[in-house]
Amino acid sequence: MKIAVLALDDVFDTGLAAVLDTLETANELGGRAQQNEIARISTRERVRTHHGFVVPLSPIPKRAPDLVIVPALACKQPDTIVAALDRPDVREAAALLARWHARGARVAAACTGTFVLGQSGLLDGHRATTTWWLGPTFRRAFPSVELDDEQMLVADRRVLTAGAALAHIDLALAVIRERSPSLASLVARHLLVDDRPSQAPFIAPGYVAYDDDLVKRFETWTRRHIAEPFELAKVARAVGASERTLQRRIRLVLGKSPVAFVQELRLERATHLLRVTHDSVDTIARAVGYEDGATLRLLIRRKLRTGVRELRGVRLSAS
Repeated sequence: MKIAVLALDDVFDTGLAAVLDTLETANELGGRAQQNEIARISTRERVRTHHGFVVPLSPIPKRAPDLVIVPALACKQPDTIVAALDRPDVREAAALLARWHARGARVAAACTGTFVLGQSGLLDGHRATTTWWLGPTFRRAFPSVELDDEQMLVADRRVLTAGAALAHIDLALAVIRERSPSLASLVARHLLVDDRPSQAPFIAPGYVAYDDDLVKRFETWTRRHIAEPFELAKVARAVGASERTLQRRIRLVLGKSPVAFVQELRLERATHLLRVTHDSVDTIARAVGYEDGATLRLLIRRKLRTGVRELRGVRLSAS
């Protein structure tokens, strides 16, 4: 299989290296039968990574490769990734992806590289994921995309998207797994990579980047009244919006219901209290808005089953 890794200026060093190293490891472990031809290309003659390293490049092939992978740009904030989308090289890369996809190539991207796919129009009307803290920015930039930013990987119509940062490894492993599940498992073992089907265990609600004033007011009010029973009508009045407007805005910006977001905030606070205090689970449950500890224990156990690392070791006993 011919794979082109499309690098752009200010490419995220770890993302580029993770994709190349994972694919190279597969080539070495898989033998001749599992060899992939890997080329580093760009829309420019010279590309530097975020840390200033020059990327060795091959000429852009005349024929579309089987697969094109776009590593992330080193943009960590909404304003920087939105500004990057206006760069000429990014626009040219998006156009190249659209042409190659029309000729049968599959395309893939991880982290902020998914914004380049969004710019190409290939995600319109289809499912995708992106780096979790930039989900609201992605939704605003590409409203036609069905974004599921809790997923680590989403495959839809010959397009594969992956989540934040080290999800570049998950993306490369998914490519390998399509040809040989056993080889993908072996590569994962060599790289010491666990199975990570979801980004949800890593999401910190307080660090999701959004600039919507109504959603910010909703979060601020909820954190201040987190011990109170949640009533949408009461919160809507407090933040100066109708219930319908509040529901619609939170769904648009965060991709979830107000109740689901409040539950995330409660669990985040409860986890912190369980770590830094000696209060019982029942006491902490009441402090974050649950009548007793049973509900809190159930929610934590559900998170534990999805592999939430920051919850491992959290005490669930009553004392």
